Amino acid sequence: MSALLAGVITGLAVAMPPGAVTGLIVRTGLQRGFRTALAAGWGTATVDGIYCSIAVLAGAALIPLLGTVETPLRAVTGFVLVGLGVYGIVRSRAETPTDAPVGTRALIATYIRFIGITMVNPATLAYFAAVAFGFAGAVLADATSFIIGVFIASLGWHAVLALMSGSLHGRLSRRAREILTVVANGVVVALGLRILVGLFL
Repeated sequence: MSALLAGVITGLAVAMPPGAVTGLIVRTGLQRGFRTALAAGWGTATVDGIYCSIAVLAGAALIPLLGTVETPLRAVTGFVLVGLGVYGIVRSRAETPTDAPVGTRALIATYIRFIGITMVNPATLAYFAAVAFGFAGAVLADATSFIIGVFIASLGWHAVLALMSGSLHGRLSRRAREILTVVANGVVVALGLRILVGLFL
């Protein structure tokens, strides 16, 4: 298997399972439209590329380091996700889709915000490290192609999410929009609580 193909498979395996970031991107598309949701997807794909690069380049030194900071990182992740989800649910009735043009500054702010949101999930970094070791021969021989494959796959999937949610922007009834927003944010809260509960079990 080529390093590029291994990267594409890995990127899709990380990006496609429903999770907190998925819910937030969908919510962004429903409320702000395709361009803003795509900016959010770019932020998430950027972190996937960064974490993949660290995993491939750091090699065996990465796993012990993650072990020493795993508990505080998981706690931060849990609290951040619960906070974001609860805030989104509380705001669901107050938020209305906007058809106002989205400026460059707003897109950049969304991009940076989703970089921060995605970075608080250390599990992504650990996953990339494990996969890099699993594909050791192909990956280490052509690390650049592997990283490019991961980034392309992650960006492609998040662009699909942005397109799907953005296509519904302004077309849903208020009730349907509120339900979808609450569900999306409920997933975020549930994942955050699951992380926090796991710290005590």
